[in-house]
Amino acid sequence: MSLPAVGQTIELGIDRLGYGGYAIGRHEGLAVFVPFAAPGDRLRVEVTEVEKRHVRARIAAILQPGPGRVEPRCRHFGDCGGCQFQHVDYGTQLAAKADFVRDALVRTGGFDWPAAIAVHHGEPWGYRARTQLKLQAPSGLRSDASHLRLPKKQRRAAQAREAATADDAHTPQPPRLGFHRAFTHDVLDVQQCPVLAPELESGLPAVRAAVASLRKRDWPYQIDGASGVAGASWAPDLPGMKKDLVEHEVHGFRYLIEPESFFQGNRHLVDGLVAGALGAERGELAFDLYAGVGLFSLPLSRRFARVVAVEDERRAATLGRVNVKTNRCEKVTYLRATTEQFLRDNQERPDLVLMDPPRLGARPAIPLLLQLAAPRLVYVSCDPQTLARDLRQLADGGYELEQVEAYDMFPQTFHVECVARLRRR
Repeated sequence: MSLPAVGQTIELGIDRLGYGGYAIGRHEGLAVFVPFAAPGDRLRVEVTEVEKRHVRARIAAILQPGPGRVEPRCRHFGDCGGCQFQHVDYGTQLAAKADFVRDALVRTGGFDWPAAIAVHHGEPWGYRARTQLKLQAPSGLRSDASHLRLPKKQRRAAQAREAATADDAHTPQPPRLGFHRAFTHDVLDVQQCPVLAPELESGLPAVRAAVASLRKRDWPYQIDGASGVAGASWAPDLPGMKKDLVEHEVHGFRYLIEPESFFQGNRHLVDGLVAGALGAERGELAFDLYAGVGLFSLPLSRRFARVVAVEDERRAATLGRVNVKTNRCEKVTYLRATTEQFLRDNQERPDLVLMDPPRLGARPAIPLLLQLAAPRLVYVSCDPQTLARDLRQLADGGYELEQVEAYDMFPQTFHVECVARLRRR
């Protein structure tokens, strides 16, 4: 098998969508990863990168569109890196996400999993209740989260590019406000975003105007936005836009969060995710690990005599305690500690451990969880690969994987949330 060269054009058909946002086809037995392609497409593509086992390519021409290809709703799609699948009908997206989860269980986790994987879903547009707007200033600030300026040579080049595209090079140019361009840290100036909650999308012009009124030295790198029952709030404070707490209501509980706080971002499906994670669980004592602001802790207090919530991020733990007090959940004890610290010091054996770790998973805590040997465990994950890796270690340590279901918390993207339920053998 001869590898194609960078710049070479080839024709191929697209077989499926891949986790990571690419579509996958084959050319002479070699896997070809193509962004913004759809299953069933017949394409002419240009090779952009060659590896030993696969190549990457971009679409040069769509020779015949696949049956699931649709017109993207957002005018920025293809430039913006936020969405990968707007060009694919929603049913095809859901089927692909079931395959992502199954593939992770089989290939990464080594599980034999013949059962169907349900993918719960809601309205696929206007769902995002949280956003992080990036800001790239014409002054040459970096856009890689370092909050620093570019080296002088790169800064001058950035300023020259801005001047070349300006109608009047002598007129101060406003910052670019939006999201990273696909596959780069460059910022795309975004005028619309149909996956955002309406309160956030309609607030973009006001945020842009507020930033433009600041001195360049005061421009933030990132602006966090969140919407709730009473509208939207933005952080940090901007002229005419003071940061406020945002309120969400989930299963009858009131949650107060800051715009920067982590909270499940799909306003249409968060109730379903909580219900799916809790299932029919009941008992005396439950641990909620990586508890955040208490999304699962508060509903658990209706099912268990005691709930211990563990969170190590200071502001999240503070808000978690506020939410416990606001909702009068006396059964919930909130501890600020890492999960590993808590498990090392803990002297109790709970009936249930529920955990929702970050994208990297719970690998450091797995040995301690195996020592704890709780009879039931629920694992909520936003990454099927790290989930499958951790489930394999738990299964090897004495747990039986009973159920895995998916929740499409991020329509139009490749991301998928999972809830796995395990029982101690």
